[in-house]
Amino acid sequence: MIMTDSVLILRAKTMLPLAGEKPARGRELFAPLKKIDNGALVVRGGVVESALPWPECKPPSGARVRDLGEVCLAPACFNAHAHINLSHLAGRTVRHRGFAVWLASLIPLLGEPLAPEVHKRALLDACADMADAGTAHVGDFCGSTLVNPGPEAVDEAGRACGLGMTHFCEWLGFLPPLNDEVYPWPPHCRAALAGRPLQAESAPCGHALYSTAPQTLRAVRSFCARQRKVFAFHLAESPEEEQMLTDGGGPLKDMCVGRLLPENWRAPGMRPLAYAGSLDLLGPGVLAVHGVRLNTDEAAILAESGTALCLCPRSNNNLGLGVPPMRGLTESGLLLCLGTDGLTSNDDLDVRREAVYLRERLDVPPEALVRLLTVNGAAALGLENAGRLTPGSAADFCILPELLTYNS
Repeated sequence: MIMTDSVLILRAKTMLPLAGEKPARGRELFAPLKKIDNGALVVRGGVVESALPWPECKPPSGARVRDLGEVCLAPACFNAHAHINLSHLAGRTVRHRGFAVWLASLIPLLGEPLAPEVHKRALLDACADMADAGTAHVGDFCGSTLVNPGPEAVDEAGRACGLGMTHFCEWLGFLPPLNDEVYPWPPHCRAALAGRPLQAESAPCGHALYSTAPQTLRAVRSFCARQRKVFAFHLAESPEEEQMLTDGGGPLKDMCVGRLLPENWRAPGMRPLAYAGSLDLLGPGVLAVHGVRLNTDEAAILAESGTALCLCPRSNNNLGLGVPPMRGLTESGLLLCLGTDGLTSNDDLDVRREAVYLRERLDVPPEALVRLLTVNGAAALGLENAGRLTPGSAADFCILPELLTYNS
């Protein structure tokens, strides 16, 4: 939420500006956060001028004061993983019966004819809901939906709602990259981005280890490293993925062969993380998504590589995939952040509710969750100086749900 009044003072019972906070890992996640009781956020022209206790605030003449009441004000959130382009399919897939069943219900929907005005309205509604929930920036993952527009339509909707956006254009299948040394963008994004400013805010990415050719994954990872763009892919999301990569069997493999995989495809015989490592996909500047199936040793390996991990726990729960191994993930020293996935697997795109889910289900402390929502999410998307309410920063803020309120 961005305030653009000339001078505005926002009052709140508690404020967490996160001034001086860096992306947090391991024990750093649980360190006390500096809070301001009876806080005042002074905003001039949409930019933070100061964050201080109300008694110390000296409102300039003509300033408007808005009392937000008994709430905790914090920097706006970062949703590091969403599939906004599929928002028109909300509520139409099969949930709670496993990943392969969900995917089988989704695939036929991707080719359905869709009126442009219906798609545009779904995108606008989804982006407006995120903005209203206090989201500042979204990492949107755009796969080919056969009939729908590419990232430009999502970007237009996001900008209309005041959202910052990073677009990840997914490679699906085993076709080789297009001119992989120079411009390895998937076909459904290449024409839309070529020569346009939107390209600077976009990056090619892999879909997953089981659905994207290994040579494509390597080429795109290399390209992103050279261009200093974040490279992203889905990792260790489901038992079906694990089975497919280790022994070459299972329902996911049966579904992919003939669609995404060639008939002669052979399993690498490795767990997902080991396979990703063998392809040199891990390291700083890489964002892996999900990680539900990571064990303790694998979490440590991922952390040591410098890879960030985005958790989407409500989506995982809705697909019957279980909960992320939070203790092992936090103790590993991983850079963790949060995402919602899309409306085909989640009930809404309010990333704060991912944090509430982890608080309720796994008793993750609010200090850690606030950091996952803000400074960590910004860092995972390559936005190192965002996620704080400090002088000179954009006045992007959210109201934290009560379960995330930090009261120590």
